[in-house]
Amino acid sequence: MKSKLSLVLILFVLLVACKESKKNTPKIEKPLSKEIVLDENDIYSVLVSKNNQIVFEAYYNGKTSENVSNVQSLTKGIMSILIGIAIDKKFIPSENETIDTYLNDEFKTIEDKRKKTITIKHLLNQTSGLSWKGFLEHQNWVNSENPVAFVLQKKLDHIPGEKYNYNTGATHLLSAILSKSTGKTTLEFANEYLFEALDINTVNWGKRNDGNYDGGGLGLEVKPRDLLKIGQLLENEGILNGVEIVSKSWIQKLFDVNEKLATDWGLRNSKHGFCWYKANLNGDRIDYGMGYGGQFIIMIADKNLVIVTTHNHDTPNGIEQQIKFLNRKLPLLIEKYGN
Repeated sequence: MKSKLSLVLILFVLLVACKESKKNTPKIEKPLSKEIVLDENDIYSVLVSKNNQIVFEAYYNGKTSENVSNVQSLTKGIMSILIGIAIDKKFIPSENETIDTYLNDEFKTIEDKRKKTITIKHLLNQTSGLSWKGFLEHQNWVNSENPVAFVLQKKLDHIPGEKYNYNTGATHLLSAILSKSTGKTTLEFANEYLFEALDINTVNWGKRNDGNYDGGGLGLEVKPRDLLKIGQLLENEGILNGVEIVSKSWIQKLFDVNEKLATDWGLRNSKHGFCWYKANLNGDRIDYGMGYGGQFIIMIADKNLVIVTTHNHDTPNGIEQQIKFLNRKLPLLIEKYGN
């Protein structure tokens, strides 16, 4: 009788242990390609971080975690972080410095003296006033002998600070200013003060014809996992393992709604400034960086959520890809991982 009771007791203990083991075993996620991505041929990666931990990571259409992606205008957001670090380190007094301080050679031939009132902040906020007709300018700008001079020679359509006009060429000036102010190339500065701290080791960054690393969004390639690290750093207000990489005050400035102006790009009713977007989606406050085709770093601070995705950029359908991701897929990702 005792042996039978002992056997029953052993079986009961094993059954309870088995149930507890199942409880503690991480749930295997259903592939997002079945729920959200639908095997589309334009998407390359989706990564999701919750409370600084990766909870989903997948690659599509032959891409792997080792492949870099052309991040397009996410470059602008990275440039804004680097400018902030340069200000933190006293290489640049503030974002209110006029750009002629750093671009002396190019300004020697500038006749319109009003351009001397353009500040670094105007470049960050797309309010330089310099004429720019979007992508129609890109080919001539890229092919120009001196892309910095090409931008500065543009007609001043508006008083600096007066009107928002998205200007990739003007953002490139930030790269030249960073190099002039620090005595380092933009890549050298980024490696020393940002990338090495985040253990970002694989970066392909092209230069424009003026010798400066591209600051506008047509020459930077980074791994998606490294984009996630940048998003996590921003979510943690510039702190990594207790060490300040970017000052909290600068991070707050990047996402201050009062520093942003209405834009037609991105989520509906987005505002843009300091090279980052802000919007509300289904009641959630969204801060995000965006590159053509659907290159995104998205932060939902109230849910401690960071989402990164990369897409094919070499397509005439890039804007449609961006809209499709933001309107159809992003809400599903937030619903799935935000709780």
